[in-house]
Amino acid sequence: MTEDVGENALYRIDICTNSERYQHIHTTTWKELLDRGYVEYFFIDTYHLTPLGWRKGIQLLKLDEEPAFRQKMAKLASVLKDQVKGRREEAYLDVYHASQATGMTEDLIISMLESQLLDYCFKMIGARLDSDSTIVIPIDFGLEPL
Repeated sequence: MTEDVGENALYRIDICTNSERYQHIHTTTWKELLDRGYVEYFFIDTYHLTPLGWRKGIQLLKLDEEPAFRQKMAKLASVLKDQVKGRREEAYLDVYHASQATGMTEDLIISMLESQLLDYCFKMIGARLDSDSTIVIPIDFGLEPL
């Protein structure tokens, strides 16, 4: 499913249980994916991958170990870190400007933030996405949690 989503926003890609790609998956497996929070019900026979499910897919596909994808994560982390250098309080950056600074799509940035991918892969305190597409970057961004 993570392959199907790619660098698109999670809500843009419908996962249809009766499609050729997914019709072999048992109903009980869909229930388990729901129970674990990897997918969310969207419509009859249709699901969306959740941020947690997307991150799990990134891990299973080992994309977080591939140099090109890791470079994208590092670029985003660097842009966000630059926002709090020398500051005494959290910083804010809208997704559009983060996209311009990194060369990444807004959808991919949103997926990385919502799934806490940077936090998990780099074992660091990460940023969060506010409801209005503003990235909230804490003053301790990038530090290893205690």
